[in-house]
Amino acid sequence: MKRMLFSTLALTLSLCVLASCGQTETFVNPGDYLGGGGTGEIADSADDVTGDLKEDFTDNTLSDLSKNSSSDGAITVAPTDEVYTISESGTYRFSGSYGGIALGADSLKLHLIFDGATIESADGIALNGADHKKAEVVLTLNGENSILSSAEGENAVHIKGSLSMNGNGSLSVTSAGKNAIKVSKEFEIVDCTLLLTASNHAISALSVSASNCEINVLSAGKDGINAECDDETTAFTTEEGYVYLKDVDYSCLASGDGIQADTVVYIDGGNYNIKTTGSFVPKTQMSEYGIDADDFKYIKSGNTYQRIASDETNWYSSNQLYGLVQGCKGIKVGEIEYPDPSDPDKEITVSEGDYSIIIESGTFTIDSTDDAVHANSGNLSVSGGAFTISTFDDALTSDNLTKITGGQITVSKSYEGIEGGYVEITGGAIDITASDDGINAASDDARVVEHIIISGGEITVNAEGDGVDSNGSINMTGGTLIVFGPTSGANSALDADRGILIDGGYLFAVGPLGMVETPASNSKQNVLSYAQNQAIGANTVLSLTDETGASIFSITVKKSCQSVIVSCPELVMEKNFKLYGGDTQLCAFTVSSVITSIGSQGNMGNPNGTPPGGFGGGFGGGMGGPGRR
Repeated sequence: MKRMLFSTLALTLSLCVLASCGQTETFVNPGDYLGGGGTGEIADSADDVTGDLKEDFTDNTLSDLSKNSSSDGAITVAPTDEVYTISESGTYRFSGSYGGIALGADSLKLHLIFDGATIESADGIALNGADHKKAEVVLTLNGENSILSSAEGENAVHIKGSLSMNGNGSLSVTSAGKNAIKVSKEFEIVDCTLLLTASNHAISALSVSASNCEINVLSAGKDGINAECDDETTAFTTEEGYVYLKDVDYSCLASGDGIQADTVVYIDGGNYNIKTTGSFVPKTQMSEYGIDADDFKYIKSGNTYQRIASDETNWYSSNQLYGLVQGCKGIKVGEIEYPDPSDPDKEITVSEGDYSIIIESGTFTIDSTDDAVHANSGNLSVSGGAFTISTFDDALTSDNLTKITGGQITVSKSYEGIEGGYVEITGGAIDITASDDGINAASDDARVVEHIIISGGEITVNAEGDGVDSNGSINMTGGTLIVFGPTSGANSALDADRGILIDGGYLFAVGPLGMVETPASNSKQNVLSYAQNQAIGANTVLSLTDETGASIFSITVKKSCQSVIVSCPELVMEKNFKLYGGDTQLCAFTVSSVITSIGSQGNMGNPNGTPPGGFGGGFGGGMGGPGRR
């Protein structure tokens, strides 16, 4: 059972994120017939608590471990079919076949040298330190080595103290009945290569630190790497429950999470190829598998499954809805459960705090049945790296702050692309394909006033739901945002309950007419909102030119649209411009106000004959219905 209670400092920092801890800009805009308007507040950027966490992680101890691989003075242990028991601290060398290795005393400090060693147990733990809590084991690998336990319900390696691995060799670990490697305290690994097969977790430890090594999870029935806090932990700490990976080559095929930590995942450099394969069951088997009703959010579509919105599940019968048997995210930090001090039989779930995923650099290929990267009740920070993501659910998501300051992110398939209570993008090259919202700010916490702030980056969104959707506000001050919105009028390219302000950058958003939402008229950068009843066909080149005919902005639309919203620094007052669809001039206009609205009024081509977004859907952003969560 995972248990944790936050310290006062951690709680203060988390509430600071929830409240954004900044001043707000209030705006009022009456709107126009193309949308926009409403009253809202644009918040300052949320306080970033990950900066303090970064200082807690260093590879100094891993550097020391890398140097500690000498076998000088080692006692050579002769091969044996029996279990070899070690009762005294020291350095031991194993080469050949053994029926098992066991620790026979408390507080042992051991340096084990594996030099072409094979340890196999048919009826127990192959490398067994499960009975002695304070053992400190360093395992140096030379050549090819293997550990196998074929016993039911047993770990292949179980050290109740700490375990460190180094050397230039490899180790294959297989557990037919449980975890491949189980360490009750810290697990560290540098330089060497691990190949892991397990019916449960491949690696399970209090914390996991790895540097300059290769970890191949060939198959795991649950998580590839799992770091859980001690059952007795009662305060947030960066001393346990974390996964720290520095320049690691990690590949994983898991039925659970690729990487799961209780507190922090910190990744700096390396290559990560993660595939999770979850099992789906129909809602009629909910009680059999102990799955909550809210988790049945998939329908079967041909030979695969499709995620649907929570407000759409009531359209389907129980035998049409499916849920995942267990979580199978690519990279995950999770909220912690701990006993209620006043009632030990009751559990409390911590739903806020410093839980964070911090990614500095690296190459990531993630193919996940569940979310690709998920900071549950926490924060997600991406400052670099190259990502290729395909997922049945969300690509990059957090319950609090999702902040992207750099990197190359390609989401080829997702339900929602980037999500958080707060979403802030200051840099990076981002390309999102989503069956629902491309970028979404949403939270179930009533204290969160959601926002999306885009101040940099090159962002392209192709979404079937809302392109960019905030249950609070959207503020763009820089960067480039290209949105290919839905073709259905039930969603829009831009959607914000508390309004949209465009204060800089390049915006080009296309979508249908049904719920057009134009930025607020007190935006600091001018906006063109154009609409027509007749659809503009897919693959049409839309371009904006100035009065001399010079092209300012040109884009090929990926699907048909009726609404075009453009904002860029070149749209200055009293200047003349033209918008083209291919070789056809769609409109010519002179900028005389912040919002230039050109297009059909009335029902604007809505097949249902109901008012467009400008009248019913929100008179834009502030007065419309809530965005889809």
